[in-house]
Amino acid sequence: MPKTSDPRSPLTNIYFISKHLFASSNQSRSENEFRQNTFLYFSRLWLAELKLPAGSCVSKIVNGKLVQVGDCQKNDGSEIARLIKKNLDVKKKPKNKCDVTYDLKCYRIFVTDTKNITVRDAEAICKSKNSGKPANIYDEAHFQKLHAFQRTQIIAPWKKTSVWTGMKYKNGRLQFSNGGTSSLPSSVWFPGNPSRKSSFTNVGVSVNKDPAADQGMFNNPPYYSLYGVMCEM
Repeated sequence: MPKTSDPRSPLTNIYFISKHLFASSNQSRSENEFRQNTFLYFSRLWLAELKLPAGSCVSKIVNGKLVQVGDCQKNDGSEIARLIKKNLDVKKKPKNKCDVTYDLKCYRIFVTDTKNITVRDAEAICKSKNSGKPANIYDEAHFQKLHAFQRTQIIAPWKKTSVWTGMKYKNGRLQFSNGGTSSLPSSVWFPGNPSRKSSFTNVGVSVNKDPAADQGMFNNPPYYSLYGVMCEM
């Protein structure tokens, strides 16, 4: 049986732990019980190998049982109650919500009240939100769904806003971020767009409070500033 002072790493000790427990088990023990005992033993060994300051106590819940190593004087159930509450609090943490869900994908739209978001800024914003990226718009129904939500994000006193997507317009083609060609209809473009200027490579979407006003997709150079970004998570 390996001792807690064994210089081998905990991973190396798995074999020896399993061997010891198997040898001490009998035929009446279930396989599940054996695995549980192996896991409990390994957890205790790992905790024991930690170099704890004097007076310290390390506690973990393993398979519903409290495992403690160190100077753990209190045994009134308060520690396991604290750990259970901690586990429940972690589970209650809100997950990143989706502003729009389409084809099993999650989309969020981030809008500011200042027109100061470049393409580089947009990429950084999406990356900071659950490792997202500026969004592709895959078809007209998807566009309409995103556009409708974008309208709800207009910040007073403004009557319109614009955000970056992850799409590009190059060589007369609207492209997804992976280079694939989009087949979005011309009706989704802002009147007069797309621009044929070679530097106008990055695609944004404008929206107006008035659904009948001019609005839609447009292309600008990446250093132009918009109010925000739509992200694909």
